[in-house]
Amino acid sequence: MLALGLVVGATQVATAAPSGSRHFDTRDVGSVTLITGDRVVTGEGTGSIVPGPGREELVFSTYTADGHRYVLPSDVGPLLASGKLDRRLFDVTGLIESRYDDSHRDSLPLLVTPAPGRSAAAAVTGMTRTADLPVVGSFAATTAKATATTTWQALAAAPDDYRKIRLDGLRQPSLDRSVPQIGAPVAWQAGYTGTGVKVAVLDTGVDAAHPDLVGQELVERNFTEDPDNTDLVGHGTHVASTIASKGTKYRGVAPDAKILDGKVCVTYGCAESWILNGMVWAAEQDADVVNLSLGGGDSPDIDPLEEAVNTLSAQYGTLFVIAAGNSGAAETVGSPGSADAALTVGAVDRDDDIAPFSSRGPRTGDGAVKPDITAPGVDIVAAKSSTGSIGTPAGDGYVSMSGTSMATPHVAGSAALIKQQHPDWTGAQVKAALVASAKPNPALTAYDQGAGRVDLTRAIGQTVTTDPVSVGLGLQQWPHDDDVAVTEEATYRNSGTESVTLDLALDVKGPDGKPAPAGLFTVDPTIVTVPAGGAAKVSVTGDTRIGTLDGGYSGSIVATSGTTVVRTPVGVVREVESYQVTLNYTGQDGAPSSTYSTLLIGFDNGGVYFPYDEDGSVELRLPKGNYYASTTIRTGELSAVLPYPGFTVTREATVELDARLAKPISVSVPDQGATADFAEIGEVRMQGKSGLVGFTGFLGGFDGRVSIGNIGPAVGADEFSSLISTHWTGTPMGTTPVNHRTGKLFSGKAPTGYTAALAKRDFAEVKTRIGPSAEGRDTWFGLGAVDPIGGGGGWLKQTAAPGEVIDNLAGDGVRWRSSYRAYQSPDPAAPFDTLLNGDPRSYQAGKRYSGTINTAVFGPAQQTNGYHLARAEDTIYVNVALFGDGAGNPGYSAFDSARTTLFREGTKVGETDSDAYGQFPVPAAAGSYRLETEATRAKGVSDVSTKVSGAWTFRSAHAGAEALEPLPLTLVRFQPKLDAANSTPAGRLLRVPLVVQQNPGADNGRVGRVSVDVSFDDGKTWRHAPVVGDSALVFNGPAGGFASLRAKTTDSKGNTAENTVIRAYKIAGR
Repeated sequence: MLALGLVVGATQVATAAPSGSRHFDTRDVGSVTLITGDRVVTGEGTGSIVPGPGREELVFSTYTADGHRYVLPSDVGPLLASGKLDRRLFDVTGLIESRYDDSHRDSLPLLVTPAPGRSAAAAVTGMTRTADLPVVGSFAATTAKATATTTWQALAAAPDDYRKIRLDGLRQPSLDRSVPQIGAPVAWQAGYTGTGVKVAVLDTGVDAAHPDLVGQELVERNFTEDPDNTDLVGHGTHVASTIASKGTKYRGVAPDAKILDGKVCVTYGCAESWILNGMVWAAEQDADVVNLSLGGGDSPDIDPLEEAVNTLSAQYGTLFVIAAGNSGAAETVGSPGSADAALTVGAVDRDDDIAPFSSRGPRTGDGAVKPDITAPGVDIVAAKSSTGSIGTPAGDGYVSMSGTSMATPHVAGSAALIKQQHPDWTGAQVKAALVASAKPNPALTAYDQGAGRVDLTRAIGQTVTTDPVSVGLGLQQWPHDDDVAVTEEATYRNSGTESVTLDLALDVKGPDGKPAPAGLFTVDPTIVTVPAGGAAKVSVTGDTRIGTLDGGYSGSIVATSGTTVVRTPVGVVREVESYQVTLNYTGQDGAPSSTYSTLLIGFDNGGVYFPYDEDGSVELRLPKGNYYASTTIRTGELSAVLPYPGFTVTREATVELDARLAKPISVSVPDQGATADFAEIGEVRMQGKSGLVGFTGFLGGFDGRVSIGNIGPAVGADEFSSLISTHWTGTPMGTTPVNHRTGKLFSGKAPTGYTAALAKRDFAEVKTRIGPSAEGRDTWFGLGAVDPIGGGGGWLKQTAAPGEVIDNLAGDGVRWRSSYRAYQSPDPAAPFDTLLNGDPRSYQAGKRYSGTINTAVFGPAQQTNGYHLARAEDTIYVNVALFGDGAGNPGYSAFDSARTTLFREGTKVGETDSDAYGQFPVPAAAGSYRLETEATRAKGVSDVSTKVSGAWTFRSAHAGAEALEPLPLTLVRFQPKLDAANSTPAGRLLRVPLVVQQNPGADNGRVGRVSVDVSFDDGKTWRHAPVVGDSALVFNGPAGGFASLRAKTTDSKGNTAENTVIRAYKIAGR
């Protein structure tokens, strides 16, 4: 079993005190079978790969981007580079986050777009067609994980049968004064309340029995795997209430509109095929407006959801009002809000300031203006589903939420009022009216806010709109002294009965937020008369030769006539300094290669590239900056690895990636009976606090097949390291298995060739006692060399549990991490039961060491990577390893039930069904908190530590956004000396050493006494156990039972902790 290390993202490095909240995005623990049939098992700190049948000789590479770990088999590179294969299929973090891992699904959901005339191409082994999606020329399918390798071989053998194979991925919901803020009462007074208008809410379902929504729902339809439309989340009910609540306290924008309830989301997300089917259904149901308060990442390509928005809008005249997303930064507007036809909504607060989370433009790929409009989306109070789980309580039956999800229904409701006013208008006309009449925040650009905040007061009174609603002049290539001015037309349309003469002016800002240079944008003519019922055209020109700053320029054409103000957003992007770069690939035979893969990642721009062309030469356009590239070129059975740590783009360049530059790797161990199992080349590239990690693994060792050669100049010793490691099965010592493991670390650059003939004196001996697993489990253990920032690989081998194993380790200055896995059965698709990762440590050559793993007592244990409890702004993050072992190795366990709940001042603010894991929005003001968590292990996993719980109290207030603020938390671990069966004799006094650990970096107080209780009836009754020094003294109960342990403590600052382990250890006969 190939083991991967922690792979660190290009944004943050996971150290003992990482900054930024991305560390908590997902627990990233689980087993995932890729579309190729290769299985990836991950844990916080390590992971492992089991290649699919017949794929043992492939090379695997891994990297991270935006906190997500990707694992790429070498044979997927060409299909990724050609765009035929969706990169999300190899996003291990995202697959676990979406519950597409092996513990939740035995198949992988896909969206398949056949090539023209190849619609029958899905008839391959293991793939089942589940739904036709003619609106986007695709179909939904699943591929069985058990036969995924066979299915993959069929797909890879016929790439011309498909235009694209995508993951049927999950999109996520994009989470009193707000209705008056947008001018709805003025529209009501004018008689517009949404009467006769149908608004589809495609979301988590709607609680139609809520008093504010009784009688508002016309029809419901469930497109998900849930049995009915019950809103178990609460998101859809909140959205529907904002649109059409008839309540007196919290009235919706369009209280007389009717709701079409299409459930396309469940508790963990919204499958794209569900959304697509819901969109078609809504259009066929004659919905005037469709609210989509959901989204996901966008790319330059038009994805199926974007295509469906555009197609259905044109075919049915439906208006799709879609959330921009909650990513906050520039160029993060999500899909499907990125579709041309969508009315895309950002979020503002009560003062019309842009919400920090609101995604901003320009649109990825072409610089178009998105979002189109904004609306209130901060602390929005609306109806609570009776079965919902999210939101901050705001009185009986109501919750408060924030997000572009909350802004979107304000605009959908506004669209319903305009549709009532103009029942013959298409969705595009309604969109034009809302955008043209929006009220801008003068401090913001169009890429921040589109035209501005929706303003119904103006929208119902104005008659002039523009077509298109915004004018994007694209991305102009650097350098800009030879740019050609770009001109587009905008048409003013007048639906009124009198002509309107408009004075046109430009209000545009540059990337620095200051007014754009004169002449960069022009409009002609500057005065135009639009006849009643007619139209008038103007020309908008962008001349990017003018100006000195590169980046996005955006704003509006402001057309005025008396009280009429018509705004048309405009934008253009001056490309940052960029160059053409050519990559030439040559095999070890001197010929151009077509069997290669390159991973290229930009430090400065965050770009991830998979350059490939079968002729062995690729042209890229890359922004100036620093990059990391790693290439593997295969020539027959030979592989050449070419790291390029110092790849800097400052001019046009040609890079020769020639396998002949690499020299062989040869490592030998002093055991003639040893066989090579596995070898790997790891690479770490650092720039400041940002880091990238990758590795290339070779089953069967290097064996004369692998060479390595550094490309380009060396960088600083602290900027790059390369770790070459090997793993061997040695000659057993009696019945005890023996392994040999070697590691060599290089700094500044990779070596060009490496030879090591190791002697016995170069090794340290490490004997590990492995605790017992449940009967029938498939258990694996290994030690892996670790790179300087805690990442690295290893080779896990099937091991008896209980049992012992000897590892001989060679590597000056190299640290090693122990890892243990237990799976429910030897079946390759079986989920894991137990996962444990030791802290990295060094061993001195010539010495002997011993240790344990998977031994009781299991309970909360400190992790070296990350915090247990932390806060960023007004979100508290919880991530405690609840099932660490007796040696303190942090770990996780499969569980039957789990719950984590956070209380503030005695009131519940949030709850998850995870073991000591969650993200909880909280008020900014200081308050007292109590965190409770418990998890009951799945039956059959272990007969000890069957239930673990914890409770902690602490105080917290608003924290900064730039770094996670660790919060006080104390863990108490129990370390009694037990036998190989996790037992100790009955009727004897047992010394139980106590280990106190505190959240690193937090404002913890000093821990004084620890109070310990013991129970011999699974926690029904407790008795005090005296504590002497650093140990509790327990007089064991009768044989055949169990002892449960509970520890309580209060630190000097009043923070409390309570840790309980039911069935901590077994009590055996004397």
